[in-house]
Amino acid sequence: MCGILGRVSVGGKRYNQNDFNIFNESLDLQSHRGPDGRGVFENDKFIFGHRRLSVIDLESHSDQPMISRCSNYVLVFNGEIYNYLELKQDLLDKGYIFDTHSDTEVLLNSFIEYGIDCINNFIGMFAFCIFDKNKNETYLVRDRLGVKPLYYAKNDKEIIFSSEIKSILEIDKSYTQLNKQAISSYMSFRYPILNDTFFQGVNSLPPAHYLKISNSTNVEMVEYWSLCNLFKEQKNDKGEEYYLRNLRSLLDSSVEYRMISDVPFGAFLSGGVDSSVITSIMSKNSSTPIKTYSIGFKEKGYNEFEYANIIASKFKTDHHEIVMNGDDYMETMDELISYKDAPLSVPNEVPLYLMCKELKKDITVVLSGEGADEIFGGYGRIFRSTDDYEKLKNIDNQDISDTEKKSFCKSLLMKYATTEFSDELDHFMNIYSYTSYKEKCDLLHSDCNLQDTESILYKKFLDYFDEISDESYLNKMMYVFEKVHLLGLLHRVDTTSMAASVEARVPFVDHRLVEFAFTIPEKYKLKWTKNNKPPFHLMSDEISEVYDIPKYILKKCYEGKIPDEVLYRKKVGFPVPLNTWFGGNFRKYAKDILLSERANSRKIFNSKNIEKWIDSDSLSQSHGDAMKIWMLINLELFCFRYFN
Repeated sequence: MCGILGRVSVGGKRYNQNDFNIFNESLDLQSHRGPDGRGVFENDKFIFGHRRLSVIDLESHSDQPMISRCSNYVLVFNGEIYNYLELKQDLLDKGYIFDTHSDTEVLLNSFIEYGIDCINNFIGMFAFCIFDKNKNETYLVRDRLGVKPLYYAKNDKEIIFSSEIKSILEIDKSYTQLNKQAISSYMSFRYPILNDTFFQGVNSLPPAHYLKISNSTNVEMVEYWSLCNLFKEQKNDKGEEYYLRNLRSLLDSSVEYRMISDVPFGAFLSGGVDSSVITSIMSKNSSTPIKTYSIGFKEKGYNEFEYANIIASKFKTDHHEIVMNGDDYMETMDELISYKDAPLSVPNEVPLYLMCKELKKDITVVLSGEGADEIFGGYGRIFRSTDDYEKLKNIDNQDISDTEKKSFCKSLLMKYATTEFSDELDHFMNIYSYTSYKEKCDLLHSDCNLQDTESILYKKFLDYFDEISDESYLNKMMYVFEKVHLLGLLHRVDTTSMAASVEARVPFVDHRLVEFAFTIPEKYKLKWTKNNKPPFHLMSDEISEVYDIPKYILKKCYEGKIPDEVLYRKKVGFPVPLNTWFGGNFRKYAKDILLSERANSRKIFNSKNIEKWIDSDSLSQSHGDAMKIWMLINLELFCFRYFN
C-alpha cells in the first residue's frame, strides 16, 4: 500500500531538471501514504514516483518504481494483489525468474506475459501505471470496484496521475480552480459522483476502467469489467442452501486472503453484523488473538461498545475502546480535509481517522466491513421503499378500502412530501438525495448553477438504470448503490486509514463475492418474516426490520456463530451527536465559519437563509438539518484551505 504519482507526455513534451525537482516535492506530499520509502524513475518522456508503506516483502529490493529484468517495462503500483502467490507459481512454471517476494513483481511479470488482460486474473485492490517500451504504450489502471483512488488531469501536453489530488496541484497550479458542479453533487450525494472532483480539470478514473496511452498521443478509456449480466442468473433460483454454502466459502476465502501480511494486522469492530462476521472468520484463522478496535462518543447513545464487547468476548480478541468528545472532533475535522483534498462526506470520518491513528501504535493493516450493505440489501428502509412505489403505481388495482387508500396517501405525503412520481427514477432520487433541490436552492448561491447540474446528475442515474433496464426496480437500486454509494464509503476508508499510514482491506468488496451476490435472488436478501402482510398504509421505514430481515442470507450464514443479539439487532449507522452539539458551542462555530465575510465573498452560500437555519430550533432537534449545516462547514473549511 502506498502513494503513486506520475507525469506522462502525450504531446511531445520533454521533461527537464526543473520538472524533476517539482515532481519530487509533489511526491513527498504523500509521505503519510508511504512513510517507509520513496522512489522515482525519470526520463524525458515520463516520470513515475512512489511512496512506500511496507506490508508485503519488507526487504528494500521490492521498492518502486519497478523495472523489468529486460528493462522494457516500468511499473508504479498502489494496492495489493492477494492471490499473488498462485499467480507467481504460474509464472514460475512458464520460466519467469523473480528477484523479490512481492506482489509488485508478480503484477509486472503478469503484464509481460498476458498484456493488459492480466488484470482479469487479479484478486485485490489496485491502482497502477505501467509503461511498455516495446509498444510505446502506457496503461493507467484502477481496480474493479474502486477500492484504491486514482486521479488524473489531462491537457494537450501531458497526463498527470496521482493517489491524491494535492500532488497534481503542486505540479500544475492551474488546476487549483473550484469545480462548482461538484458542490451540488456533494450536497445531494456527499461526494462528486460524475468522476470529477472539486478541482476543475482533475478527474477520478472510474472503477473497472483503464486509460491506454498509445504512441504518446492517443488516449483511450476502456471498461474491462461489469456486473450488468449477472442479474439474469437470479431467475435460476438454486435454493437457499446453495447460496449459503457458496457464500460461506467465498467469505472465508476473501478474509483469509486479506490476512496475508508481513506486518501486524487487526480489525475494526463496530458491534454490527459486518465487522462481527469478519472478526469471527479472522479469529478462526489465527492462532493468536485478533486485535480489534471500536470508537464512540462519551454522549449517551452514541457508541456501540456493548455489542462490540459481546463479539470481542466470544472470539477472545485483544479489544481496544477509544472514547472521543466534541473538542477532539472539531480539532481534527480541518486536519482531515487536508488529507482528503475534499470536504468530508460523513461525520464519522473524523472518529475513523482518530481510531486509525490509535491502532497504528499496534498494527499496520486493518480489515473493515464496507460493502456488505450494498450487495446483500442492508439499507432496508431504502431498498424496501421499492414497495412504496409499487403500491402507489398499482393503487387502483389493490383490493383495499377508500379509507385504506387515504391512509396510505397520507403516509406517502408525510414521507416523500408528494404523492406522485413520474417513474422509478423519480422515486429513487426523492429517497436517495440527501439534500433536495429546493434545500440546495435555499442554502447555496445562484452562481452554483444548480439547475444545469441537476439535469446532469439525473442523467448519471438514468444511465445506470438503463444499463439494466429489464431488471426489477430493487435490482436497479442495488446496482446504483454498488456503482455510486459504495465509492463514497471506499474513499472514506482509504482517506482515514492512509492519513494514519494504515492499510485498510475490505473483504466484502472482493469482486468474486460481489459477482456471486448479484446472482442471489432478491428474496434471500430482503426476506419477509411474517405470514401476514404489513398493513397497506405502512411505509418502508416502518416495515423494514419489523416485517422483514435485511441481509437475510448473510445473517443466516452465521447463525450459531454470532450471537443473535448482534446478528439480528436493528441496523444503526455510526452515530455522531451533531444535533446535540448544535445546542451548544457548535452553533456559534457554524456562524463564525459560514457567515464570515470570507465565506460570503465566495458566492457559494446563501448567507441569509443559512443564518435562519442555524438560528432555528430544528438544528438541535433534527440530525438531518444539523448534517446539512455540517456539510456546508466542511465545504467552507475546504475552500479556505485550497482557494484562498
